[in-house]
Amino acid sequence: MPQTTAEPTAADDHAVRIVDATPADDLLPVLTQLSGSAKWARAVLDGRPYRSREALHAAARRVLAEQSDAEVLAAVDAHPPIGAGAGASAEPVEGASAREQSAAATEDAELTRLLSEGQRRHAAHFGHAFLVCATGLTAREIVAELDRRIERGAAEELTCTREHLARINALRLDQLLDTGAL
Repeated sequence: MPQTTAEPTAADDHAVRIVDATPADDLLPVLTQLSGSAKWARAVLDGRPYRSREALHAAARRVLAEQSDAEVLAAVDAHPPIGAGAGASAEPVEGASAREQSAAATEDAELTRLLSEGQRRHAAHFGHAFLVCATGLTAREIVAELDRRIERGAAEELTCTREHLARINALRLDQLLDTGAL
């Protein structure tokens, strides 16, 4: 799943300067919406100034890596289930999630059933929701990812979940830097 952050541009310094200069009270809800975690958002804010996109991304990855499993799983819980559609969750990340999951939208009732069933099996098996960086993935590819990951051990799955959350956060940070909005 090759999903990378955007290459640095001349606008990066300006966009990151805005992030560095924005009052924390104004940026905290934006970063909380981005990640699903107020604690992650606060730690990223506390690391300012960044001065470059690369430094901001590195800090975001470091903060996530330092979070406890419980904190990571709380952020995962802020994401609506794959295929749930808009309005399925009152959580703050639902709008960004709906956009990221758009390629996975399907009218195929069997795929919809497999997505739903696979997510229930995953939650029952691991005790937490399934999270995947769905950007660019079809419903069929997500079902295959579910099937592949259900075979893992709990520790390996949690590591994979962290990796997908880091990808999601990176994509959303790029969206914020590129457009000023999520």
